[in-house]
Amino acid sequence: MSPLSKTPSGKTKYEEVATELRRRIADGRYRDGRLPSQRVLADALGVSRNTLLSALALLEKDGWIESHDRRRAHLLAPEHVFTRKLSAFLQESGFRPPLMNSALEGRNTVLRAAEDAIDLSLLCHEHWDEHLNYDLEEAAVQAALRRFRQGETNIYRTAGIPQLKEALCAHLEHFGIAARPSEIFIVSRRLQAYRLVAEVLLGQGAELWMPELSLSRFYGVAERHTARRRFLSVSVTGEIDFEPALFSKRPKMLFLEPTHAKPTGATIPETERERLVEAARRSSTFLFEDAYCRLLEGEAPATLASFDPQKEAVIHLGAVPTWLTPLGGFSFLLAHERVIELLRASARRDYLNPEFLTQLTAVELLRSGGLAEMLRRFHAFHRERRRFVYKVLTERLGNLARWSAEQSFGCLWLDLSTLDIGRLYRARRDVDFQPGWLYGEPKKDCRHVMLRYTMPAADFEEGVARFARLCRSAEPSFGK
Repeated sequence: MSPLSKTPSGKTKYEEVATELRRRIADGRYRDGRLPSQRVLADALGVSRNTLLSALALLEKDGWIESHDRRRAHLLAPEHVFTRKLSAFLQESGFRPPLMNSALEGRNTVLRAAEDAIDLSLLCHEHWDEHLNYDLEEAAVQAALRRFRQGETNIYRTAGIPQLKEALCAHLEHFGIAARPSEIFIVSRRLQAYRLVAEVLLGQGAELWMPELSLSRFYGVAERHTARRRFLSVSVTGEIDFEPALFSKRPKMLFLEPTHAKPTGATIPETERERLVEAARRSSTFLFEDAYCRLLEGEAPATLASFDPQKEAVIHLGAVPTWLTPLGGFSFLLAHERVIELLRASARRDYLNPEFLTQLTAVELLRSGGLAEMLRRFHAFHRERRRFVYKVLTERLGNLARWSAEQSFGCLWLDLSTLDIGRLYRARRDVDFQPGWLYGEPKKDCRHVMLRYTMPAADFEEGVARFARLCRSAEPSFGK
């Protein structure tokens, strides 16, 4: 068989041989730091000398080995392999020092003249969980204050205090994610993490890929940080077509929210996650995984980061959200040490870690088991809230809309395919909501409306009643 012949997997023979050699190297098969001779390798793998030479050339190009005439190829240390990948990515990307961001444009405020309007698109209502965790948070704050008074006052750690990183590493083990403190960067908010990664890694020569349903579009990341914006098509069932990105040969980053993409509720299957990580590991590609609430979803599929223990491809975003613990909430990035060094060196003051007392409080919650108890209480509360939401929607909207609350987390999407949502949005008076396929960005063919239920139950019930009246008044005049 020719080295260029395609195998049933769709790869050439030499690409399959290169993949097998990478696996053996990663497994520690060649402990003396060198590959066997070409003759021995070809016999062991059952391939011709030409196929083996093509595979070795691919390994050397990707920085796995270093060869010399008439001598066995030397293995390069994993750290050196990643350094080569990152350096090549930045060079081809045309990375420049971070630029200042302009503020996000304000959304439609036509409704503000109505003083009694209920905003069903409200991002979050403080203490919407009815102070379930107040006692736990108070105990953690008091313990943090005692440590603060005892002299733990190093407030100049711009990537997070060591105690919080250590406690977080221990917590991540429960999710199959191996992490070291040096691989973690603590930030205040989700949006800061998005912008920081984009500003540091994406220049004009790199491609930024994202699904059409994407939080990074709402955050404006694509518009600010690269001229090469590419979108992955998403089917009505939520399946993402990754093939265009995988075929692209440019250095690139994929911004992904793997779990419960809105409004479809779809989740990237674990087999697809593993395939994505492997493809990224073998190319000049990074995956930015927005797993913001992953620590709160114990039954969610394995993260992309869990398939990338050496941090060769995945930059993982997680959080202990402030709506769970307002005084101990924080976000964090998990990535290779070299990436963390770049982020720390490039961060602006407004991207730095949360306040010192917030971090000490978070440490207490993680180490004492307080966070686990918070989650137990919150999930019980949230299951009951979802039942309430389903009851309200059923009674008020009936068969006027379709929805799914089972996989929702703070918000859900209504499918109103029989109504002209654009005209519905313009006709609103005493209730506000978000139309469109993604996070308030209207599309001409949109048929969904997003409602958040992170607000007092009475407000949500009254808001849905007003929304239902609006829909029914519109149905005769412009129903399809």
